[in-house]
Amino acid sequence: MITIKSNIKVVTGRIKQQIEQLKNKEYLLRPVAIEVIPLMTERIHQKGEASDNSQIGTYSSGYLKLRQKKYKRDSSTIVIASLTRKLEQDWAVIATTNGYGIGFLNPLSLQKARWVEGIKDKKIFNLSKSEQEYAVERINELISDALSS
Repeated sequence: MITIKSNIKVVTGRIKQQIEQLKNKEYLLRPVAIEVIPLMTERIHQKGEASDNSQIGTYSSGYLKLRQKKYKRDSSTIVIASLTRKLEQDWAVIATTNGYGIGFLNPLSLQKARWVEGIKDKKIFNLSKSEQEYAVERINELISDALSS
């Protein structure tokens, strides 16, 4: 008689835990959305770039004077879609039916974002290619971490 001992129950239990972790939207999607917000903020509100990495536009001289005088902004003519800073401070990770996304907490901020996109005829508040690549790379890292635990 041959006796075989196996740890198959332990192994399959661990695999089930790993699969459950990968199905957890909190584990994969929420942290990635949180990490992408600063990248988008830098691109839009500091560099003044649209989702295709082109410049959003330039301010007119009259509007630039208003920005400097009333809001103490610098003399850069690059559109950064920010006057009172409320728009960039209103970014948030928002739960959706499919997981998480990045959006605005205040409906007025969403209206402002859509207005800027309409006026400039550019997609600005979508992920850029490099932001998408970052998100995919980060998700792959989280998947690897889950599978190696």
